[in-house]
Amino acid sequence: MKLYIDDAGRRLEVEAQEGQTVLDVLQRERVDIRATCGGVGKCGRCQVLVRDEEGLNYRLACTTPVADGMEVVVERAGAMEVLQSGAAQEFPLNEGASGYGMAIDIGTTTVVAHLHDLATGERLATVGRPNPQIAFGSDVISRISASVDGKLDLMTSVIMDALREMKAKLCATAHVPEDEVKQATIAGNTVMQHIAAGLPPDTIGGSPFTPLSLFGDVHDIEGIGPCYYTRCIAGYVGGDIVAGMLSCYLDKGGTRLFLDLGTNGEMALAHDGRIICCATAAGPVFEGANIHFGMPASPGAISKVWFEDGQVKLNVIGDVAPIGVCGTGIIDAIALMVSLGVVDERGRLHGAEDLEEPLASYAGVDEDDRNVFYLTEDKSIYITQADVRMLQLAKAAVCAGILTMAEAADIDVSSIESLQIAGGFGAFLNLESAAKIGLFPAELLPCAESVGNTSGEGATALLLSSAAHEREAEIVEKCDYIELSTSMPFNQHYITMMEFEVD
Repeated sequence: MKLYIDDAGRRLEVEAQEGQTVLDVLQRERVDIRATCGGVGKCGRCQVLVRDEEGLNYRLACTTPVADGMEVVVERAGAMEVLQSGAAQEFPLNEGASGYGMAIDIGTTTVVAHLHDLATGERLATVGRPNPQIAFGSDVISRISASVDGKLDLMTSVIMDALREMKAKLCATAHVPEDEVKQATIAGNTVMQHIAAGLPPDTIGGSPFTPLSLFGDVHDIEGIGPCYYTRCIAGYVGGDIVAGMLSCYLDKGGTRLFLDLGTNGEMALAHDGRIICCATAAGPVFEGANIHFGMPASPGAISKVWFEDGQVKLNVIGDVAPIGVCGTGIIDAIALMVSLGVVDERGRLHGAEDLEEPLASYAGVDEDDRNVFYLTEDKSIYITQADVRMLQLAKAAVCAGILTMAEAADIDVSSIESLQIAGGFGAFLNLESAAKIGLFPAELLPCAESVGNTSGEGATALLLSSAAHEREAEIVEKCDYIELSTSMPFNQHYITMMEFEVD
């Protein structure tokens, strides 16, 4: 049977088989679509406009069976903002290098690539885009499940196609012939690097979470060339964290904490010549997933929330009408709600009857008569009780991870001299809001800073300098990994950190 797809103006006529869903076909045809829950009908993110014998209406792609002659329209909110931050590191350049190279950061949600002159180290262009694997789920567990279900080759193919497209855009922007791009480096979490290399990440999905490879080797990618895959520490502490530690010189001395808060919560604590690292099951909340009106940091996303002159104020990416809330906006909103007493220490969202004006006017109920807190004047976007609970789970996991590492290093949190928060999410995070909700211990706020896309910067260093490779190996050698899923101290801290600190 035939299915017609309108993908942001691109018209496709494709063959579909009886028993397939619209999402099955969109995945096969490599159409970017969010399927946060992995296609099990829970998240509601894969909504498309469908025209068939039943009429024209919006439906979930994952629960809609294909029919002959069906038309499917995939709508988009707008282009994803390219987040570029952090300075290139001052590792010595390789002598005699020539041509150009790509430094690539494959995030679970976003992919960023930089084009560099290998002789001078100059960054010539940067491009970013959503990771097309979002069609297979928003987090690494969903991607592992997709691999188990036989979709590894397809996921590998779509990310490789995306990298080749990004290479073409980089070269066009910098006016560089594509055949002069000689090499590349890739940094990503362990699951993303497995999929990019065509290796099944299946064994990372269950205890003892053992990956097939910890990388640190070169793979030849058609259309890209020789590509170095950054070393990983464990199944859930990957090359993106190693690249970040390299970029930040985490091992240069002192007691220093590094957090990468994206779709996963990975962290490292350097102290007394060693580095303790771990990964928390924070989920993709910080990327806007599993939140009622959550979305990536794209045009239309509420990115900042504050209270002024008796009103809730918003900053929206792209200066357009808000259509959802990204991770930083969620942190701001709930920190504000805690500060104003709309949410209590246990995370209970109060209703209008428990609040005074003007806050009472922002309180309401949803269609199921559950309390919500409105962010927009037209009451179209709001924070739900479930959203608060999801954030509680995520922030408790991150803070408990920090406390567990400090305990393992036999230090008090107050001994930490610097806290560096990496990633696109971290680059725009309001640190005061993060401390307010307990994402990290409040005593670390004075030494906390956002350090940008350190994964991309570390990949750049590895692209340009053999000295960076030597430093990378030294960092990995210093690392001790804690598996939090079996850690009793982590479980104890996790329960305690669920509560909010109320003034």
